[in-house]
Amino acid sequence: MLFVSLLWLLLGSRAPVYALISEESQIIPSAIQATFGATVAWIIATLLFGRVYCATVCPVGTLQDLVVWSRRRLDPKHTFRYQAPKKIWIFILLTYVGSLVAGIWAVAFAIEPWNIMRSAASAVRPADIETTWQAIGISVGVGFAAGAVALAAILICAWKWGRAFCTEVCPIGTALGCVHSQTLMHIAIDPDKCISCMKCEDICASRCIKVSERLVDNSRCVRCFDCTAVCPNDAIRFQLNRGRNRQTPLMEPNA
Repeated sequence: MLFVSLLWLLLGSRAPVYALISEESQIIPSAIQATFGATVAWIIATLLFGRVYCATVCPVGTLQDLVVWSRRRLDPKHTFRYQAPKKIWIFILLTYVGSLVAGIWAVAFAIEPWNIMRSAASAVRPADIETTWQAIGISVGVGFAAGAVALAAILICAWKWGRAFCTEVCPIGTALGCVHSQTLMHIAIDPDKCISCMKCEDICASRCIKVSERLVDNSRCVRCFDCTAVCPNDAIRFQLNRGRNRQTPLMEPNA
């Protein structure tokens, strides 16, 4: 998906026809254009399966996955460890929503994944984003600089902390994660099968798995399914959410 998104971002109307779906499948462009097709589809998908948007069509998410993949190839012993959630996401989400309500679009465009990529790509296609930045009172140069700085920060964070941008900063991912307790499916650890090998926690780039407590923070899980792939005992699974009214019902039987 990153390749398709990059084609659109870099080539615009000159990109292959199949690349045009990259923008149409994004949440914010769909909402801004008042078509809402993709937005509604992703809301439904999130209620069914969780934050699948983050692991499928989000270009910044895919870019982070590539950085994490590269880090693991260069340093095979590198592992991730559970990180307790920080409350900064509340402030960022409220700031994002508040800026939209107040019509301060520059703030939203500075931290929303798709527009970060658009701003960074303006170095190649400045004319395609010039109208957007001028409409919100910012020059193309400032817009590009903001996008480039944000993109560089995301790459550095991905190298050191995996999907930290997705779990701590991204307002779209955070908003999708708010409904984690109501999703139809979730990731759960079976305490009877888990042998505490730590493989799932080691590989989780979202740092949302704590094996010692048989805990998966589904509000931050981006549904990459790396954890289920490495488990040697089928102890961590994508299954029906039997405890929708509880935040982390993983220590209970049948969770």
